[in-house]
Amino acid sequence: MATAIDLSKDKKDFYAEVRRLANAQFESPQYKRLLAVPINQKRAQHYVLQKGFWNLNRRDCWAFAQGLAPMDVKALIWEHELDELQGNQKRGVEDHYSLQVRQSATIGLTRADFENEVMRDETRAIIYAYIHLAKDTPWLYSVATCAALEVSNSSDWVDGGGMSYRWGKKQEAELGIPFHKQLNAKEHAEVDVEHGSLISKVVERHCDSPAKFDQVLDGLNESWALDRAWKGILAGYLEGIPLDAK
Repeated sequence: MATAIDLSKDKKDFYAEVRRLANAQFESPQYKRLLAVPINQKRAQHYVLQKGFWNLNRRDCWAFAQGLAPMDVKALIWEHELDELQGNQKRGVEDHYSLQVRQSATIGLTRADFENEVMRDETRAIIYAYIHLAKDTPWLYSVATCAALEVSNSSDWVDGGGMSYRWGKKQEAELGIPFHKQLNAKEHAEVDVEHGSLISKVVERHCDSPAKFDQVLDGLNESWALDRAWKGILAGYLEGIPLDAK
């Protein structure tokens, strides 16, 4: 007789490993390098303009994952993407890309600056890699590659807050912009707690074997590896701009 799989133990171990890996992102050399780079307004502008391409790419990746997923997971992704694509009337916020553009007025940027920004070669390589992970992998793996970045941006998973919170506090400390006036950072610090729970809902519904837990972990790890590379690229961009640049 086959030994029964203890799924409760598998889930407990899975969640503990996800939490460990999400926190480990912030201990990586790339994350530490980016968060340690001193910023002035010019560096902050460069950061957000290149990151704008990455933000739009997230919408593409989630759409690919939704296309591959079963109906109930399509609905979870739809709910997740409503905030991103149309905002939230109850909280009085527009879609998150527009929110980022509006927040960027605090560092001297306009929508025209986003429209006129040229994508760097390294940025292009990263977003193409993310599209590959979302489009050309099995659905469970694909969803995990998208959800990874929500998990590592959620204070429910990460001690000390995710990247949106930490970058917002960095701008507060180094540029003198109060966190509550950084509309996009404040919004993501709040909603990504809910967004970070999507992977748990998928696991509870669809992970019924150790192989499926492994598939989700593989997807998370692949995505986080790209994320570390992306953070290192951003750090390099910023370090190349003189601190006295206007």
